[in-house]
Amino acid sequence: MAGNTNIVIVEGRLTKDPTYMKTKTGKSLCKFSIANNKCYYSNGSFQKEVYYFDLIAWGYNADKAAVNLFKGKHVLINGELRQNIYTAKDGSKRNSFYILVSEINNLDKKVVGNTEYTKTANNQRVSDFIEENLEEVF
Repeated sequence: MAGNTNIVIVEGRLTKDPTYMKTKTGKSLCKFSIANNKCYYSNGSFQKEVYYFDLIAWGYNADKAAVNLFKGKHVLINGELRQNIYTAKDGSKRNSFYILVSEINNLDKKVVGNTEYTKTANNQRVSDFIEENLEEVF
């Protein structure tokens, strides 16, 4: 019997610099959070809601996050929703949710020479630009 689908795709900006660490067994772990804005029109005016998501990356993704991410960085995250069930100090059962990161995509615009471009998931636009402007890039 196959399992159910658990896919999360969320876009936002980092709320603070990531926290990077190694476990006792030497595995890389990186924790960070992002803010996601929802804008909508209601009662004659635009409304804005902000949602905050906690994220955890392991291994290669943790190493990548620790080097490339910082507060304010605009990212698109692919991952899966995970639940953490624990007992609080007062003895009550608690749970929290986080996103286990499987892919990190940079959405910040970069400027090379006088041309602005955005790194895309398939990098096609970026590689086309580099080929056309090879002398300016290197």
